[in-house]
Amino acid sequence: MEKHQKFLEFNGKSIIFLNVEGEYFIALRPICEALNVDVRRSRELVNNDPILGPEVSKQTLQVSKNGVLQGRSMTCIPEKYIYGFIFSLRSDSKELVEYKRTCYELLYNHFHGTITNRKELLQEKSEIDSRIHSIKQSLKERNNEFKELSELESRKKKISQDLNKSDKELIKEPELFEN
Repeated sequence: MEKHQKFLEFNGKSIIFLNVEGEYFIALRPICEALNVDVRRSRELVNNDPILGPEVSKQTLQVSKNGVLQGRSMTCIPEKYIYGFIFSLRSDSKELVEYKRTCYELLYNHFHGTITNRKELLQEKSEIDSRIHSIKQSLKERNNEFKELSELESRKKKISQDLNKSDKELIKEPELFEN
């Protein structure tokens, strides 16, 4: 079993994470300390959670104590669950409140922007399709509308490209921590 330990900075604290065969495990204690929330209560929350509980893993991590590295067993959960875990914490700590505010903004920007933008683009595409259809019907009668037809088809193609881009952004996961 291949393991690699790394650190990242969060709120001025080093957060320990461990790569175990391609899956990242985050130690709960340093996260709780960085957010100034009760470690014991947070660990209980994780253990009692029907989703997080089964994901809890004890990992041996190297920590420095008085300048000496020691192996220490720490409660960890996979990275894909850590952001939701943090969001579920209850505390008035300014660090946690700031984190949650950032989460709310990220969620709003991700979903609202995507949903609103997609809805507007689909509506515009539908209107263009309708106009193209009516132009094609009258094209036999009026040849000067051919230019407008070409312009609308070009705009429709651009909207399709924008929709594809929007779909790709929809499936991107925002990163809340930086390496």
